[in-house]
Amino acid sequence: MTLSLTTDDDTGRDPARPADPGTPPAPHADCVSDEAGDITFTVAVPPAGGRWETLLLQRRGGDTSADSVHLPLTESPGGGSLTATLPLALRLAEGRWDAHVTRGESQRTRLRPGVNDLRTLADDAGRARRTEGAVCLPYTTKYGNLSVRTWLRWPHAEAGRIHLNEHTGTVEALLLGAELTEGACLEARARALDAPALTVPVTREGSHVTARLDLAELAGRQAADRDRAEWELWLRPDGAEGRADAVRLARILDDVPDKRAVYRYPAVRVARNRTAAFAYTGAGDLSVEVQGPGERRHGDRR
Repeated sequence: MTLSLTTDDDTGRDPARPADPGTPPAPHADCVSDEAGDITFTVAVPPAGGRWETLLLQRRGGDTSADSVHLPLTESPGGGSLTATLPLALRLAEGRWDAHVTRGESQRTRLRPGVNDLRTLADDAGRARRTEGAVCLPYTTKYGNLSVRTWLRWPHAEAGRIHLNEHTGTVEALLLGAELTEGACLEARARALDAPALTVPVTREGSHVTARLDLAELAGRQAADRDRAEWELWLRPDGAEGRADAVRLARILDDVPDKRAVYRYPAVRVARNRTAAFAYTGAGDLSVEVQGPGERRHGDRR
């Protein structure tokens, strides 16, 4: 079994705070994925007071009808529990979807996570090809609620292994949904910073690519008075001057909802007062963070 993982992106009541006296326990849902990537939610039947009718997924920050998805809850053959299935074919918009159970038109209750078995979601490039980059991943928020992280990326460049050797970083990736040409390259672009991009060639082997980044050269492209910069990594399938859209390197084909907390890479010194480190964003995108002496990496403890 895969136990629930926690991320720090939630809003709502902290479960460490005591509930109001007389409040019934919050409903919990177990989540199981199948080979197709569909997710089945199993919720215990309430001990009293009627049964839940639908499982509601509400996209955080969304305000249109497409940002609310109702899945019917049906009683399991043995009784005692209700189930609902989220088909991956629904291709939910990318984002974070909060899970609720509903009764009637006005009553809804936030779901808590049970036990997740998401082993079929790990590193399945074959399924990503069939679904054109649709991914649904249940997870536990910092307040102990159940949400679903979704991605919808096509074409997609799945980031793989990263190797560090002094100030050189070697990145591996798998390109899905686009064709590589001899001119394919990796491009590092400064986010919210006026600095020239760094473009490096890639080595191809089928749909797999390998690129070597000189992190010292990357750091040297930002202004000396700029303490921190984030460099986004993009794959250009047909070269820097090609017409194909660039594809952002990201890691979405596994069962880890928050890549920042799990995939961590050491910072390397690239200048007297600067370090560089590979890091994932909250959306699972791969970047290089260049920082000066006064800055701290996300999650550093000193």
